Amino acid sequence: MAVETRKERLRAVLRRTLDEQLSADPASAGKRLTGPWAAFFEEQSAWDATARLSRDLFLDLSGRFNDIQIREILLAAADIKISRTTLDEGRIALLRTIAERHGFEISAGEKRVILRADTGKGGWANRMERLAEPGEAGAVSNVYVASDMTLAETGRMVDEACEDDLFGALLGIPACCRDAFERFKPLAAGKQNDFLPFVLDNTWGDMPYDWRLNYAAQYFGSSLLSFFPCSFRCPAAAAVAGKALDMMTDCAPAWAGRSVELQKTNVLYTEHRGVHLFMAPLSNDRIAYESRDLKSSEDTELAGLLRQGDRLNIIGKHAVHVFRGSIQIGEVAGEDTCFCAFH
Repeated sequence: MAVETRKERLRAVLRRTLDEQLSADPASAGKRLTGPWAAFFEEQSAWDATARLSRDLFLDLSGRFNDIQIREILLAAADIKISRTTLDEGRIALLRTIAERHGFEISAGEKRVILRADTGKGGWANRMERLAEPGEAGAVSNVYVASDMTLAETGRMVDEACEDDLFGALLGIPACCRDAFERFKPLAAGKQNDFLPFVLDNTWGDMPYDWRLNYAAQYFGSSLLSFFPCSFRCPAAAAVAGKALDMMTDCAPAWAGRSVELQKTNVLYTEHRGVHLFMAPLSNDRIAYESRDLKSSEDTELAGLLRQGDRLNIIGKHAVHVFRGSIQIGEVAGEDTCFCAFH
């Protein structure tokens, strides 16, 4: 009850502040809340289907930021959601220049940190190692991107106050997925803050799952979601991913197509032995593959075993057998092994 009281009190204070700002602007009188504010105050998860991403902004960002950052910046600039990313000082300055040119806002947190790279995830980092020393190379800060400064500062404030649910609403995360995040967070802390094993175990039904929710593709450079869905069949998360894809396709079809290609894959996830993506399809609980069909986040011993093989037999969510021809050459199993089929 105390948590809910604090959350609702904060929401009420922010609503009064926003109402005061709107009343001071005659052009805003009577307007219905949209975008991130609607998600924050009215618990709406649906995104505005009429919103469009800026092609000019996309071109300005291309080659300067990665595909995931580009997607998030475009969505925030279009007033769909708030976005958060981590950047060093040089790239914060670059993004600030681009924001001024295209009319959106950023707010950078004052805390500079050194991230801890996850084991086996190709340099991906879900955790902080420590606070950075003044001027230390490799230090990054959280950067909050939004269509206006009030939104960006609000996002920064609720995030730094550790109000995960309120911040998640501003990020455009459906309520069911925010609830799952709260449930899984203590467990994920023991697994490099990766939620995939818990999302998989929370997913009902036979594989394959909804390919739009394949956020494991982020380890290979692109995805349609910026959050962990509550399951790989969540209709609310699928609606968010579908809207994001529609907007990306309208903005830059080739860019969106690259993301779809990664989404429609099958993934063998391990906590410390790499994430392995198969472009070949699942058929009758088997994947017949060639070396060109396999991508691994890191060159681990498991990656080597998979390269020796040419078929996976799927035993269950947490176990696969590796074959070469008719000979089984290995088994990958355990709670830190997850097989997720999306193709």
